[in-house]
Amino acid sequence: MSQNLSTEEFDVDHDAEFPAVIEALHTRRSGHNYDPDMDIDEETLEELIRDAAIAPSSYNLQPWEFVAVQDEERLDEIVDIAYGQEHIRDAGTAILVVGHTDAKTADSVFDEWVEAGRMDEETAAETKAQTVGMYDDDQLGRDYAIRNASLAAENLMLSAHARGLTATPMIGFDQERIAEFLDLPDDEIPVMLLAVGPSGGEEPERLPRRSVEEILHKESY
Repeated sequence: MSQNLSTEEFDVDHDAEFPAVIEALHTRRSGHNYDPDMDIDEETLEELIRDAAIAPSSYNLQPWEFVAVQDEERLDEIVDIAYGQEHIRDAGTAILVVGHTDAKTADSVFDEWVEAGRMDEETAAETKAQTVGMYDDDQLGRDYAIRNASLAAENLMLSAHARGLTATPMIGFDQERIAEFLDLPDDEIPVMLLAVGPSGGEEPERLPRRSVEEILHKESY
């Protein structure tokens, strides 16, 4: 199930208007009704991850990984780890979005800053040292992992919606068990679990959202 879209097709001004994006934001749903008889193919999976990976991140460190599970027996285990959320199995694909708690990509990323002419070598070295130093704080490293990887997770969900698929985010799972089950390195943490697959049809009406008047604060809280 693939639409063969590539980034080369979207060589347009970044500040152009894209009303279809607004429509996608307003129509995206976290569904629980999947078609258990259909799965996404390998090409579509790779396209979803490609779209997720163009999300913004602090200093472009791209501190994320994605672990896809499609084997039926392993999906059964994921359902159990996620406290019995059966729609994961029906979706046919579970994707764990993983965040780095260390700045492990810093060397290559800051080299790219220099090669692109965005920083000179001295500035890049100083900035890299500051960035790596911030990750030395365990709490900050965890915060950065969650914040950055969550941006990628949202990209992935919007990409799925744009391709006619349903993607449902979950934080209700046993973090230690899923990290062990999927063999995550010690310096990487599970951030978001997504069920992704073809829709099975209608979903209930969207639940109410809090109003702008209630949640918008100006100048201070």
